[in-house]
Amino acid sequence: MKPDDLKKKLADCSRLLKASHTGLISLDKAGLIEGINVQAVKMLGADRSLLLKKPISLFIAPEDQSVFYINRSRIFSGELQTPFEIKLKKKDGTLWFARVNAQPLETPNQRLPGMLLAVEDISPYRQAVESLQFKEDFINLLFSIIDDLAVWSTADIDEIIFYCLEKVGLLSKADRVYVCLFHNRGTRLTVTHEWTSEGIDSPSASLQDADLATFSALLEPTKNGNVIAVEDLAELAPDVRAAHQTFHAAGIKSLIVTPLFYGHRLLGVIGCDAVRQTVAWPRETCSLIKCVGGAIVNALLRRRLEETPAKTREPLFRFIAPTAATAGEDLFEYEGPIEVIDSAPLPTARKEAAWHIEAGEPDAPADLGTALLKDGKTANVACRNCNRQKLIDISEIRTLGTRIKVTCVCGNEMFFKVELRREHRKTVNLEGVFIRGPGDRIAMKSDDWGGIQINNLSRNGIGFKFLDNQDIRVKDRFRVKFALDNTARSVIQKEVVVRSVNDGIIGCQFTSTDACDVTLGFYMLT
Repeated sequence: MKPDDLKKKLADCSRLLKASHTGLISLDKAGLIEGINVQAVKMLGADRSLLLKKPISLFIAPEDQSVFYINRSRIFSGELQTPFEIKLKKKDGTLWFARVNAQPLETPNQRLPGMLLAVEDISPYRQAVESLQFKEDFINLLFSIIDDLAVWSTADIDEIIFYCLEKVGLLSKADRVYVCLFHNRGTRLTVTHEWTSEGIDSPSASLQDADLATFSALLEPTKNGNVIAVEDLAELAPDVRAAHQTFHAAGIKSLIVTPLFYGHRLLGVIGCDAVRQTVAWPRETCSLIKCVGGAIVNALLRRRLEETPAKTREPLFRFIAPTAATAGEDLFEYEGPIEVIDSAPLPTARKEAAWHIEAGEPDAPADLGTALLKDGKTANVACRNCNRQKLIDISEIRTLGTRIKVTCVCGNEMFFKVELRREHRKTVNLEGVFIRGPGDRIAMKSDDWGGIQINNLSRNGIGFKFLDNQDIRVKDRFRVKFALDNTARSVIQKEVVVRSVNDGIIGCQFTSTDACDVTLGFYMLT
């Protein structure tokens, strides 16, 4: 190739590299930066001279060191090269999301290969995806709450309301969610339903049949349909702050109170208290609380209607489920011929015995067994007489109620209480990593990190297997990091303590409460 042609090609390549939004970083065998293009220099926010010959680990978030080294090992071992996501760190400490394409880089006169990294800043993409995931979870959660309150048996309305308040607390980041109803012609109030997170003191004991006049100034705005939302209670005047503290959880920082109306009649309020942190109460949260409050009012009125005497109830139900037509009503009847195509009698099918499930309670409380709702979808019951088992779908339980009578095919009768609020584990198939120690060393030991295969999840813990041999004992502590299989591939990172080691399955309890809990909570509810 002629020198002029070579210069032109080099100039073209240089121009393309400068125009590219992809950062290119070459590493030597020890992980030191050998070369870096202009875009990567901008991404890391430092002078080129300060980046060369520096360990790449200095610019990787501590919690992602293991992810980088695991992928590095896979690439050098010849496994399939796929992009991976990590958080990189600028010189000033700012973290940002990066998608990394890596491949071995053969260097002359060097026995061990280096590595070429092609880096893209995907922070805006991750923020957009997480926002869409939140909206998707928000809609799914809202519809599940409305559906539960509309369909569940009225015998379980109180328990379902508690379950729904817990969901509202998860979404709103509140530590207490409550329903307070007015009675005695609007002169008294009572907190009828309440959910509180662990360790939160509730004032509900003093809000049973309390005088409404005591809190009239506090609740006055709700009479006109207004929502009371306070982001930081410390910014209010001392007298106003003191009034709120008598009605809300101890140590409250933020609050929101929404009126409960039936037509033009104010029946009470639904509210959220935030104790551990201040909450800004976005518009979506206000809409959710208002919508859930309306669904709770309708559920309570539905129960009131079903509890009314039959003489009063039946005329109302005729509008919903009309009875058979009387002789005086006009009916269209088909009077044409009926053609019989095959007059041969059908063989009589042998009718097999089947399980029978209905609402019911035993005469003796000791005869009431417990059935757990697995993954929020099915409950498994077993016959004590013949050991047969039956899966009962959530749709049947919602119709019949949580107290059911089950008759096995063998004729044995059993009674069960289906537990709804018990923390359930979700069976999953996810990959992740574990990290011991701070994770920010240039070269970690082989037993400081490794891959894990996650088998089950709950909001409080995780069960997994190690992908290689590890010496793990009960009470060991470390971090786990993994991506959920939801739309956003949300990343979860938690501190854990080992509670059990059985047949290679490591059972761990989460020790930290953080922003991941909301994402994980949504995931467990879907």
